[in-house]
Formats: sequence, C-alpha cells, structure tokens
Amino acid sequence: MSSPDDQPRPRDYALERELESLRQQEKEGHATPKEQARREQLERRLHKDQDDAELAGQRQEDRDTAREEAEFRHRHRH
Repeated sequence: MSSPDDQPRPRDYALERELESLRQQEKEGHATPKEQARREQLERRLHKDQDDAELAGQRQEDRDTAREEAEFRHRHRH
C-alpha cells in the first residue's frame, strides 16, 4: 500500500486474518512447526506485497512528475 488512504486489497486482508490467527496460536503455545513456517511465509508475502505496492506508487508519482514537467516545458516553449 503506497499511502495510508489506500484500502487494503482483499487478498492482503485475508492473509492478515490468517496471519493473526497463526500468531495467536503461537502465542498460546499451540502452533505446530508447520503453522510457524506458514506464519513466516505469510509475513514475508505481506511484506513483499507492501514493498511492491510502494514501488508501484513511487513509479506512478515519477511518471506523473515527468508528465507535468513535459507539459510545463511544452507550454513555455510556445
């Protein structure tokens, strides 16, 4: 997610719910090694998704800035 105003994607919401459930099981001492591995996998996936969303947002901002600069240069040449 690139900004606080962005809504979480449904997939992220589902992953976060599953991750919270796994964390709760681990906190209560009921997590199996398989569940602990799944928790680690989900944490990595969510972190990567967030990084990817931030990168996509930054790229969009860069494209918008470049377009605005090009329009400004175009207006001031004519």
